[in-house]
Amino acid sequence: MTHKRYASSLSAGLLATTCVAGLLLQANGARAQQAAEAQAPASSTTMMQAATVAPAQSGQAAVVQRLVQQARFWMQQHQYENARQSLQSAARLAPDSVDLLEAEGEYQSHIGNRDAALDTQRRLHQAAPGSTYESQLNDLLHEQAISQPDLAHARSLAASGHSDQAVEAYQHLFNGSTPTPSLAVEYYQTLAGVSGQAGTAQDGLIRLVKANPSDFRAQLALAQVLTYQPGTRMEGLQRLQALQKYQSSAPVEAATAEKSYRQTLSWLPVTPETLPLMQKWLDAHPSDSALRTHMAEPAGGPPDKGALARQDGFKALNAGRLSAAQAAFQSALNLNAKDGDALGGLGLVAMRAGHNEEAHRYLEDAIAADPKNAAHWRPALAGMAVGEEYGSVRRLIASGQTQEAEQRLMTLARQPGQSEGATLMLADLQRSTGQTGEAERNYRAILARNGDNPIALMGLARVLMGEGQENEANALLSRLGGRYSDQVQQIEVSGIMAEAARTSDSAQKVSLLRQAMTKAPDDPWLRINLANALQQQGDSAEAANVMRPLLTSPRTPADYQAAILYASGNGNDTLARRLLAGLSPDDYSPAIRTIADEMAIKADLASRLSMVSNPTPLVREALAAPDPTGARGVAVADLFRQRGDMLHAHMALRIASTRNIDLTTEQRLAYATEYMKISNPVAAARLLAPLGDGSGTATGSAMSPDQRQTLMQLRMGISVAQSDLLNQRGDQAAAYDHLAPALQADPEATSPKLALARLYNGRGKYGHALDIDLAVLRHNPQDLDARQAAVQAAANDGKDNLAMQLAQDGVQQSPMDARSWLGMAVADRAVGHGDRTLADLRRAYELRLQQLKISRGDAIGGDETQATAPPTANPFRRDAYGHALSLGAPPGENGYSTAGSVPEISDQMLSSINGQIHTLSEDMAPSVDAGLGFRVRSGTPGMGALTEASVPIVGRIPLQAGTSALTFTATPTFLTSGHLPQTGYDIPRFGTNLFALERNLQNQNNSAEHRINTDTIGREAGVAPDVRFANNWVSADVGASPLGFTLPNVIGGVEFAPRVGPVTFRVSGERRSITNSVLSYGGMTDALTGKKWGGVVTNHFHGQVEATLGNTIVYGGGGYAIQTGHHVQSNTEVEGGLGANTLVYRNRKHEVRVGVNLTYFGYKHNEDFIYLRAGWLLLAAVLFCGNGARPVFRA
Repeated sequence: MTHKRYASSLSAGLLATTCVAGLLLQANGARAQQAAEAQAPASSTTMMQAATVAPAQSGQAAVVQRLVQQARFWMQQHQYENARQSLQSAARLAPDSVDLLEAEGEYQSHIGNRDAALDTQRRLHQAAPGSTYESQLNDLLHEQAISQPDLAHARSLAASGHSDQAVEAYQHLFNGSTPTPSLAVEYYQTLAGVSGQAGTAQDGLIRLVKANPSDFRAQLALAQVLTYQPGTRMEGLQRLQALQKYQSSAPVEAATAEKSYRQTLSWLPVTPETLPLMQKWLDAHPSDSALRTHMAEPAGGPPDKGALARQDGFKALNAGRLSAAQAAFQSALNLNAKDGDALGGLGLVAMRAGHNEEAHRYLEDAIAADPKNAAHWRPALAGMAVGEEYGSVRRLIASGQTQEAEQRLMTLARQPGQSEGATLMLADLQRSTGQTGEAERNYRAILARNGDNPIALMGLARVLMGEGQENEANALLSRLGGRYSDQVQQIEVSGIMAEAARTSDSAQKVSLLRQAMTKAPDDPWLRINLANALQQQGDSAEAANVMRPLLTSPRTPADYQAAILYASGNGNDTLARRLLAGLSPDDYSPAIRTIADEMAIKADLASRLSMVSNPTPLVREALAAPDPTGARGVAVADLFRQRGDMLHAHMALRIASTRNIDLTTEQRLAYATEYMKISNPVAAARLLAPLGDGSGTATGSAMSPDQRQTLMQLRMGISVAQSDLLNQRGDQAAAYDHLAPALQADPEATSPKLALARLYNGRGKYGHALDIDLAVLRHNPQDLDARQAAVQAAANDGKDNLAMQLAQDGVQQSPMDARSWLGMAVADRAVGHGDRTLADLRRAYELRLQQLKISRGDAIGGDETQATAPPTANPFRRDAYGHALSLGAPPGENGYSTAGSVPEISDQMLSSINGQIHTLSEDMAPSVDAGLGFRVRSGTPGMGALTEASVPIVGRIPLQAGTSALTFTATPTFLTSGHLPQTGYDIPRFGTNLFALERNLQNQNNSAEHRINTDTIGREAGVAPDVRFANNWVSADVGASPLGFTLPNVIGGVEFAPRVGPVTFRVSGERRSITNSVLSYGGMTDALTGKKWGGVVTNHFHGQVEATLGNTIVYGGGGYAIQTGHHVQSNTEVEGGLGANTLVYRNRKHEVRVGVNLTYFGYKHNEDFIYLRAGWLLLAAVLFCGNGARPVFRA
C-alpha cells in the first residue's frame, strides 16, 4: 500500500507527465499525420485512397484520437513505455473509448500480458460488440496463439523464394486469406511475388496504410510493391521519394526507401519522362557510374520487352523471390529463345534452389547462346565445381569445428582461381574467432593483389574498428565510393560496439550502444549487447524492454539466436525452449546448439526427477556421458539451482569438474560460471587458477579474446564475492586484500567500488562509504545498486533526510524495480515509519517475483575521483603482515569455508526480502512473553544460601519501526535461604541471638531469660514491576524490587551508548538491588526485636570504551558505586577492567569468541564477617540494635 505522504507528490507528478506528454504527443501525432499526408501524390487516385484520414474532430474526442494514434506509432517503434504514457493520458480523458480499449489490448498483447489483454477484449465486447475494433483485437490475440515453428516455416519459404508455398503456409496460420495485423505487411509482400496476385497485395497494403497512415513499414511495403509492375512503377517512385524525408521519425524505412528508389531507377527505360528523375539522382549522387552508364542508352522508342523482363527477373532474384524471377526469365525466353542473359538467370535461379544439374545445363546454354558474354557465367560454373567444398567448410564452421575449417580453407586457397575467395573466407573466419592478427594479415595480402576488393576492404575495416584504429578504418571504407552502404553502416556500428566493449564504465557503455542503436535499430546483436549493459548497471526493466521485440516477435534467424541467448542467460528456460522451437536446426550456431543441448538435458532429467525420492543416482547417470564443453555439467547443476536444491547443484558441479584431471579451458570457464551462480566463489577460483593470465603460458594454449574477457569478469566477480563474505565475518582487512586486485585491474569498474564502500560500512566508517556510493551514483544516476547502497550508508551515518531523498528519487526513476523499494524501506525505517517500511518491503517482494517470472525484466562534495580511487594501502589492516593477492585468487590458510556461502533458495534477493519482512513484522508486533528463572547459591542455610525462582512476564510495544521499544515487565519472585542449622556455632550468628545469649550469661541467677530464635527460615515472595524504553543508543528503565518483600526499593537506570565509527562509548547510572542473599535482596525481620534490616541497593556509575578492530573487540572502563540499605552500614566500591575477545568461528546462525579480561574491584569496608579480611564484599549487612548496642556483622 502506498503511503499518504506520496499521494500529493505522485498526483502532481502524474499531472505534470500528462501535460508534457500531451504537448509532445500532439507534436509527434502531427508529425505522423504529416508523414502520411506527404506520401499521397495528388495525381494518383490509388495513393489518395491509401492516405485518406478520418476528418478532424473537435474537443476531447480529437485529443483522445490523437493520443491513441500516437500510442500506436510508439508501439510500431517498439517504444512501449512511450506508448503506455500515451494510453494513460488518453484513459484519463475517455476511459471507455472503444478506440482506446482496442489500443490498450494491443499494447498489453505486445508486452506479453495476455491475461490483461483478454480482460480488455471482454470490456471491448461489452462496449462495442461486433465492431471493427473488437475484430482487430481478436485478430491480434489470435496472432499471439500462432505456432512459432509454423510461422518460422512460412517465413523460411518466403525467404527462399517459394512464394506460392509461403502464401499457403501463411493462410494456414490465419485460417483464411485475411492476415492478422502485425503479420499483414510481410504476408502482402510475399503475396506480391505470386503470379497474378500483385493487385490483391496492393489492395491489402492500401487498406493497411489507410487504417494507420503512420505505419511507415506498411507505407514502404506498398511503395516497393507498386514498383514491381510497370503500370504503377512511377507511383511507387513517388511514394519512395516521399518516405526518404523521414530520417528522424523512421530512419530504417527512410534508408530502405532510398535504396529501393535507386534500384527502381535502373529498371526504367531512358525516356524523356524518366530522364529528369535519373539526372536528379545523379546530381545528389555524382559517383553513381552505373546509372550514368544506363542513361547513356538511346532515349525514346519503344522499350525492349525482353530487357524489361530480364530486369524484373534479376530484381526478383536479388529479393529472393525465386518463383517470380523464374517466371520473368521464362517470359524473356519466350520472346527470344537464345537470350543468353535469360538463360543465365534461370541457371542462377536453379543454383539458388539447389538444382545443380539444371543450373549447369542453363549456364552452359547461356554461354553457347552468347559467347561474347561467356565471362558472365563461367565464374558461376566454376563456383559450382568448388561449391561443395565451400559448403563443407560452412558446415564445419556451423558445427564449431573451426580449426578443421581453417585447414580446409588453406588447402582450398592453393587451388587455381580460389586463392582470393578462400583467403577471404579464411580471414573472415579468423576475425570471427578472435584471431585478429592473422585476419588482418590475410586481408592486407588480398588488398596487396587487388586493392579494390570490397570484401577485403570491409573485413580489414572491421578488424581495425575493433582495435580502435578508426582513422585507417574510415579511410578504407571511403575507397568503396558510396557502395555497400548497409555494410558500411554495420561496420561503423561494430566500431561503436567495440568501443563499448573496451570500457568498463557501465554508463558510457550504455550511451555508446544507444548511439549505435540509432544507426542499426534492427541489429539483434546490438540489441542484446545493450540489454546486457543495462543489466550490468542494474536496469533490468529497461533491458527487458529493449529485448521485448526480439522475445515476442523475432523475424530472422539472427533475431531468434539473440533472443535465445538472452532468455537462457536470464534463466528463462520456458521462453528459451519456445524460441528454439521457432528456429530451424539448420540455423543453430555453436552457442545455440549448446543451449539446445542443455535444454534437452534439463527436460530429460526433470521428467525423471518426479519419479524418484533420491536424485543422486540420476545426477551421476546424467553426468556419465562425455562433456567436452562443460555444457552437460552446467545444465544438470543449473536445473537443481533453479529448483533451489543447492546440495545437488554442488554435487553435479563437483562430479563434472573432477571426472577429468586435465579440464579444457572451455570446461573450466563453464563450471566456474555456474559455481558463481550458486554463490561458491572459492570453487570457482580454484577452477580458474590453472588458467593463469589467459595468455597460454600456464595451459599451453592461448585463450580467445572472448574467453579472456570471461576469465577477467569471473575473477572480478570472485574478488568482490570473497570480499563481501569476509566483510560479513567482520574481517575487513582480509576482505580488502581480496578486493584490491579488482580495484587495481579496472579502476573504473563499479562493482569493486561498491564493495569497497561495503567494507567501510562494515568497519563503521559510514561517511567514507557514503562518499564512494554518491560518487558512483553521480557518475551514473541509473545505477540502482549504487543508489541502494547510498541510502543505506546515509541512514547509517544518521543523514536521514539525505537517505529519504535518495530513496524517493530512486522510486520515481525506477518504480518497477525491487531495489528502488528496498532503498525506500531503509529510508522509511530510519525515520521510524514501520508500516511504510513493511509496505515498501512487500512491494519489493512482489516486483522481484514479477521480475523473476519475466527473466526466467544532503549532497556530499569533494573530488569524486579521490573518493572512489582505491587506497594505496590496506585501510583496514593495523599491521604490516597482510598479503598482496592476485585478482580472483583462491583463499589461503586464512580463507573461509564454503559452508556459509551457499544460499538456501535460488534467489538471494527474494530470500533476503522475505527475511526482512518476517523480522520486521516480529519487531513491530506487540508481544507478551513469559519465562521461568531458577537460581541457587551455596552458603549457610538460613543466611548465605539462596534459592530463587522467578517467572518474568514481559509485554513489548515496538516504536519507530521496531528500532525502539517500550517494555513492561512483571516478575513474580520467590526467595528462600533454608533453615538455620541448630548448632552452637550457627545460632549465635543470626540476628540478635548473640545479644540474647550474652544477656542470659550475664543474668544467670536471674529467672528472666532472653528468648533465642532457633527456628527460623529466610523466605520472601513478591512481584517486581519494571518499565523500560530502549533504542539503538539509549536505554532507561524504572521499577522496584519485588513488591511483597520485607524491604522493597525503587530501582532503575539509564545508559547512553553512542557509536562513532568502530568505537562505542558507554556511560551508565543505575540503582539496583544486590541480589546475592535473601537479606540483601528482600530484607529480613528479626523475630526477637521486630527490627528490619537488609534490602541493600547499589548506586552505580560506570563508563566504558569499546573498539571493534576487524574480528577483535577491545574494551576498557571503570566505575564507582555506593551501597546502602536499611540498618546497614554504607559502603563504596571502585572497579575497573580491560579485556579483549576475538572471533574464532561463525556460520549463519552461531559464532564462537575467545577472550581474556583483567578486572579489579575493591570496597572501602569488609562487611561479610568482621574476622574476615578479604578485599572484596561477598554479602554484607549490619544490624543496629535499637538500644544502642554495638553493631554485629552478619551475612
